[in-house]
Amino acid sequence: MSNPFDFMDIAIDEAKKSLREGNSGFGAVIVKDNILIARAHDTDRTSKDPTSHAEINVLRKASGKLEGDFSNSLLVSTHEPCPMCSTAIVWSGLKQLAFGYSIKDSLAQGRKRINLTCSELFKRAGASIEITGDVKKEECGLLYNHLVRKDIKKLRNIDSTGLGKLSEELRAKRIAWFKSQDWHHDHQDILDAAYQLFLTKLGIDESEAPVVDRQGDRLVIHSRNFCPTLEACRILGLDTREICRQLNEEPTQALLQQLNPNLRFRRNYNCLRPYQPYCEEMIVLPENEID
Repeated sequence: MSNPFDFMDIAIDEAKKSLREGNSGFGAVIVKDNILIARAHDTDRTSKDPTSHAEINVLRKASGKLEGDFSNSLLVSTHEPCPMCSTAIVWSGLKQLAFGYSIKDSLAQGRKRINLTCSELFKRAGASIEITGDVKKEECGLLYNHLVRKDIKKLRNIDSTGLGKLSEELRAKRIAWFKSQDWHHDHQDILDAAYQLFLTKLGIDESEAPVVDRQGDRLVIHSRNFCPTLEACRILGLDTREICRQLNEEPTQALLQQLNPNLRFRRNYNCLRPYQPYCEEMIVLPENEID
């Protein structure tokens, strides 16, 4: 039997292609005797064909190569097949299915799914199909994370003008958020207060973005927290060094300056994810400002 973990990365690559094209982000492959037979992703939006799901597309591609004989074949999908695709799997004669993210997981996120699992459908159809779930679930889950998808929608086909507009909107939102918090730092050190404001706005704790160096009036932070923009850039093939510089450096600085107009926020763009294991970020005062 083919190992689905060996082929899920290909399905994930297909799902990323789907998202870059403006489709819904599903990928699937068919394997037989440990050999890749076909790979595909959903094209329902770009083709205007509501039946063009990843599983349907890959079955169609594989049918010609296998001459309709799916015995000893395995279908690997980034997401549990919908009832339409599950029914197609039954009719194909496939006996092995593996997926990463489940319908149950998507429903828990608030995503619109038909609440009928493939196992329930197979049972009703009297089909004996071996199912392996949660294959590389974490990696597949990023494809369906609502925050990541929100950033994908914003950043797909973005240009400098678009990034500038998004940055202005983000700046206004962060300042409005600060004013709604009635933030007070009392007599706390201004850099410590700025650091706590930085953490609070991101909704993270010190372990996710620890201070690794403090010299006079400068804090150096190594951020490892979950970042939707980072994941969206990975999926879309965008350079975070350009996106993050134009999108959120100035809004973060504007937020910190609500505490003190002399504060500055900087990033080391030679040390940024995904090119390095963390993003090196700095909160500084003018005398220690880093170009």
